[in-house]
Amino acid sequence: MFLSDLSVDRPVLVSMALFVFIVFGVLAYFSMPLNLMPDVKIPYVVVQSVYPGAGPSEVETQVTKKIEDAIATVSLIDYIQSYSLENVSIVMVAFKIQKNVDIANQEIKDKIDAIIRDLPSDLQKPIVQKMDINAIPFMDIILSGNLDGKALYELADTKLKDRFGQIEGIAQVDISGGNKRQIQVQLNDQTVFQNKISLAQLMQILAAQNMDMPAGNFQRGTQEYSVRLKGKFESLDEIANANIPTPTGIKKLRDLANVIDGAEDVRTRAIYFDVPKKVLDQNIVHISLTNASDANVVTISDEVRKNLPEIEEDLPAGVSLNIVRDTSDFIKSTVSDTFTNIWLGILFTGLILLIFLHDLRSTLIVALSMPISIISTFVFMQIAGFSFNMMTLIGISTSVGILVSNSVVVIENIFRHRDEGVPVRDAAKRGAAEIAIAVLASTLTNIVVFLPVATMGSLVGQFFREFAYTVTIATIFSLVTSFTVTPMLASRILTGKEKKNKFGIAFDNLFDKFEASYKKFLGTVLSSKKHSRNIIIISVILVVGSLALMPVIGLEFIPEIDQGEMSITVELPEGYNLDQTADVLEIVHQRLANHKEIEHIITNLGSSGFVNTGTNLASARIKLVDRADRKKSAKQLAEIFSKELADVPNAKIIVSAGSSAMGQVMGMEFYLQGQDNARLEQLKNQITELIKDTPGLMNLDTSSRGGRPELTIIPKRDQMSAVNATVYDLAISLRAAVEGMVSTEYHEGDNQYDIKISLADDAVDTPDKIRNLTILINGQPYLLSQLADIEVKPGASNIIHRDRAKTIVFTGEIAEDATMGDVMNAVQEKLQDFNFPSGYKIVWGGGAKMLNETVVAMLQAFLLAVLLTYMMLAAILESFLQPLFILGTVPLALIGVILSLLITHQTFNIVSMMSVVMLVGVVVNNAILLLDYANMRRKQGAAPHDALMEAGEAKLKPIVMSTLSIVIGMLPMAIGIGAAGRELRKPMGIVTIGGLLVATFMTLVIIPAFYYLVIQKENNRKNGKKNQVPQIENQ
Repeated sequence: MFLSDLSVDRPVLVSMALFVFIVFGVLAYFSMPLNLMPDVKIPYVVVQSVYPGAGPSEVETQVTKKIEDAIATVSLIDYIQSYSLENVSIVMVAFKIQKNVDIANQEIKDKIDAIIRDLPSDLQKPIVQKMDINAIPFMDIILSGNLDGKALYELADTKLKDRFGQIEGIAQVDISGGNKRQIQVQLNDQTVFQNKISLAQLMQILAAQNMDMPAGNFQRGTQEYSVRLKGKFESLDEIANANIPTPTGIKKLRDLANVIDGAEDVRTRAIYFDVPKKVLDQNIVHISLTNASDANVVTISDEVRKNLPEIEEDLPAGVSLNIVRDTSDFIKSTVSDTFTNIWLGILFTGLILLIFLHDLRSTLIVALSMPISIISTFVFMQIAGFSFNMMTLIGISTSVGILVSNSVVVIENIFRHRDEGVPVRDAAKRGAAEIAIAVLASTLTNIVVFLPVATMGSLVGQFFREFAYTVTIATIFSLVTSFTVTPMLASRILTGKEKKNKFGIAFDNLFDKFEASYKKFLGTVLSSKKHSRNIIIISVILVVGSLALMPVIGLEFIPEIDQGEMSITVELPEGYNLDQTADVLEIVHQRLANHKEIEHIITNLGSSGFVNTGTNLASARIKLVDRADRKKSAKQLAEIFSKELADVPNAKIIVSAGSSAMGQVMGMEFYLQGQDNARLEQLKNQITELIKDTPGLMNLDTSSRGGRPELTIIPKRDQMSAVNATVYDLAISLRAAVEGMVSTEYHEGDNQYDIKISLADDAVDTPDKIRNLTILINGQPYLLSQLADIEVKPGASNIIHRDRAKTIVFTGEIAEDATMGDVMNAVQEKLQDFNFPSGYKIVWGGGAKMLNETVVAMLQAFLLAVLLTYMMLAAILESFLQPLFILGTVPLALIGVILSLLITHQTFNIVSMMSVVMLVGVVVNNAILLLDYANMRRKQGAAPHDALMEAGEAKLKPIVMSTLSIVIGMLPMAIGIGAAGRELRKPMGIVTIGGLLVATFMTLVIIPAFYYLVIQKENNRKNGKKNQVPQIENQ
């Protein structure tokens, strides 16, 4: 073979060529970014529209539905989900993976622009923007100190927000807690009535008195002068002394209203609870940092920590910033632990090689293929834009044993020629060239199985693409090193005769006994067609029996990773204010305070998710101690906490653990869809009652919420016309009186604060007071009840559409001892006999939908991998029949896969399914070696029986050695060394080891038996034809 001959003849040339890859690989190692997972881009576009004063029903019919209808014709939409809320419409458009998100964003903008005139005139212009669905805060920082809430908020909003936002890679800085300063001008209804001044007029008067304006320039001689009006309020006293014209004369604002240097209505609050110290701090500002979609979390985190001391120097005395959560810590731990698995795999594999080769020089020759291949792989990973993440590193860790298998086969063949008396230099050339086809075939089968995975267009394909490419690159380099480094070093450092030490002699004696036992057993199997047939029947029974056990193994989309974080959402009855919600959270804190597994709790009052806001809601993020310092997993703790908090009065509390490898909590989710909201509510209650006791289902919840009681103001148009009033007059007066409206801004230094005009809170705190509000029309006061009817109705808090159908979302989480597949099947079984009215249905989504799509995608990838492997083998072996013998090892591997999953209590998920696909390319390698040698001996004139016996004897050691190299190389993954991210590594190691061990053991017997039967049948058919020829002639 040219490559091996060149390596032996020109070792310096080949060494320098490989050294180039090693040098650049080392440089890549130190410069490649770290990530938890591959950067999977899912094209999302969100349309957000603000419709002031509108309720969810109005938002749905007048805004959301029109936007949905307009954008529905855009190509490659996966689904549309919308939320119609108080004052706001949010429409999320998810596109298929292949859609360019920039094109999608522009197409949505064009559609919105086309219908802008059909939307309400007082709707603010819809904002269309790309959205990163996985954009969640990577760092939480607590600002605390001896300042009040207003001062802390102002410090965070005016200084820290800009400072953190200027750090490269930070896309968003969110602030919660504290109080935002606001200048409040509060009147009472009696003052409005007596002075006949409307709030709308007062807004205009204040705005007109608070103005700076450039008047222009003039020139006198050679000097130019600018003219500027400086009329903005310069102090709060100046605002209070503003002159306000009324029908009874000019009055000071202070005589008409209370001017208060206050704060905006507190709708959110942040609380920090240090559990070990039992310290609860409610006077804090919670700062959350979110990275840009194209930025690296670890790099940004390092930059934040680098800038933090400088930022803290500018803070007032007694005020501090503390980083309480940083996801980059987990990313670093995960990458570090996975690298530990790789290095341990290399070490263990080296020990196996040393045991079998019992010679340091021989071991070094083979073992060098691992670091050379891995380091060289880093070069192409960097060129491809990959990062060190779980998938790329698991790919490398998976490859450790595979990388060495080619070199094992080559060195064993070199040894065989050397032991036959061939000079070492010639033995190196001849040994490498002789098995070139077999090594090439086994390498190509390893590579070809990843093509279906790397080219999948689904989310799973995106997720595994870097894994597939990394393994492919590493495997190609292992092929190169096996035909360069191995023969080159063998020709230089091997001696003409092997010198055995005591251990080597003892091990060889032991292996010879094993080999003799194997030969005896194989001889028995091949002694007759009956024995061969029986052994094949037994193997078929084992395969069928193991497949029958598959339903016993759980099915889930992806393992949940214990990142040391948990979340709690709290929902109280409508009407609870922020203080009452805080009281309930104090009970939650007290009950969790005795758990040593908790490091701290950050609570945000006033919201419980992406769209759910209200003073009766709260969410908390729990930071756990390191996994090594606690016995229970996050999921186990979630179940414990759920039980402990189940009886908190009037509270609906959901405790969630961790997230999936893809960054989202992958629980059960399905959608109840129909046309009428009231009917959907009825069906929701029935379905909830039906499935709530499903085994393994916990935290069942729905998106449907009863809204707050709503006072609906219906204009009396005839009466309004009689006094020359418009609906606009009514709307503005109501909004200013109840909610208040910002008139203008007060500037103090570089900061600006809203001046808000409203009635005092006690003037609008009952329905009767609102009925008797003074509405000023053309200078004449009227009661609201004279101009409108007031009705009290129940309101909706939100209305959800999914693909333009009214929808109620059901969500639930899977218990520790259950799997997604089992819970899905149980729920589907209960819903099977449910009588859905016409036009109403259930649609699965979330993790359940992904699970179904993954099973189909992985099955397709598996079948395509088998087909491509067959085509590759047929092309290399120039035979249509022999690849079928080789592929017979694949179902044998399934026996080991299923048994290993059952024994270790693992599930079928995308990682274990990926391992099965990968096994297609790995388990056939041993069969290739056997049949390649048997074919060679048959061409040399050996009988089929003798050729198979010789092949078994000659290839037993390299097969056992390469198999154990792969198994031991993946052992650190399988036993879960390293706490961070092991949930994802373990299934890969367990499936590969289980499948490979059983497949190897059975390949050594089943493949020869199958081959023997087919060859014997073919020979009998040929002999039969020869015997028939003379009989025809005699006739």
